Amino acid sequence: MPWYQFINNDNDICDADSYTLVENAPDTVDGPYLAAIFADEIQGDPKRRPDLEGTPGLLFFMLRALKKGKGQPVSVLPPVPLEVRMSNTPAKGNKTS
Repeated sequence: MPWYQFINNDNDICDADSYTLVENAPDTVDGPYLAAIFADEIQGDPKRRPDLEGTPGLLFFMLRALKKGKGQPVSVLPPVPLEVRMSNTPAKGNKTS
């Protein structure tokens, strides 16, 4: 599963087009803003966008991290190797298609 950087804080976190594929995980881990997610790719997608609905438990982890303002929310369910990285500063940039 690759890392996806959240492009802009004004974007919808549930829209696959709100993320860009990155080579490495960002250094930030905690904070009130979503920085990046670790997710499966949409199968056969030439843009290699994240499969937000098909990656087990991803939205659950994202919502818990956003609510707590910290990355890596602790939970025994679902038992999947996910990571959510948060930042102290909002994501900046322009939404790309």
